[in-house]
Amino acid sequence: MGRHTTGDGPARPTRGARVRAFLVRWLERLLIAAGAGAATLAVLRWTGVGWTTTWWCVGGVAVLVLVAGALASTVPPPHPGDATRR
Repeated sequence: MGRHTTGDGPARPTRGARVRAFLVRWLERLLIAAGAGAATLAVLRWTGVGWTTTWWCVGGVAVLVLVAGALASTVPPPHPGDATRR
């Protein structure tokens, strides 16, 4: 009866929507990691660092960015009543 009913919880997204969200989330992380790696490559080559060292550093930066993104996604959001939340 209108506003007095106790409706069900929010509808669960379909499996396809969950898979798409998962793929988009990881694609974004991979693109950020590739950008960080490209910037590292450009800077290290500009400064004259050797190719072997450059590729190890680029790989390390890319992995670090991926891990940081995955770790950051596990942090819970602030409480809705928190005064510092904007």
